[in-house]
Amino acid sequence: MSKLKKVNHEIKCATQQVIVSRTDTEGNIIYYNPTFLKINGFKENQVLNCTHRIVRHPDMPKSIFRIIWSIIEQGLPIQAVMKNKTNDGHFYWTIVSITPQTDRDNNIISYVSYAQQAPDSAVKMIEPLYKIMSEIEQESDIDTAVTYLESYLEEKEMSYAEYIKPLNKNREFKCLCDIVKHAILR
Repeated sequence: MSKLKKVNHEIKCATQQVIVSRTDTEGNIIYYNPTFLKINGFKENQVLNCTHRIVRHPDMPKSIFRIIWSIIEQGLPIQAVMKNKTNDGHFYWTIVSITPQTDRDNNIISYVSYAQQAPDSAVKMIEPLYKIMSEIEQESDIDTAVTYLESYLEEKEMSYAEYIKPLNKNREFKCLCDIVKHAILR
């Protein structure tokens, strides 16, 4: 794998492009669609069985990943706004839905992620929050950054799901919980 390159230029995905990847329970890539390769600038032999961290942008707070893992390891889906880096040092923002996949005995066997270009309004709203959380991590630790996010959401009287929902307005896909709620209400 190549050394970390300076991330210096934002790229935008077409709104209809869906970036799909699937990881094992350790976060190693076991499937990706052609869009994943194209957007990230990888060749097929560069990503299979590699950790999904190969697209992790250094600006992303580690605390966000801790929160994501704590949710999906419980078998629950989650959505997040993510800043990813490409193989050639560029970056892009997505809204990603991550869903655990289970076997017949309900044991988690993998995680599937569907991502699309994040709207500029979502990036504008989330980027300052992520910057503060990253600074807290550098000055203190991940736990303190998570506590900050909890306090931030508490002040807004919102859960994480409620905070993220308006950022996903008018997107092509919805959180799994929205699909289930819609099916039940029919």
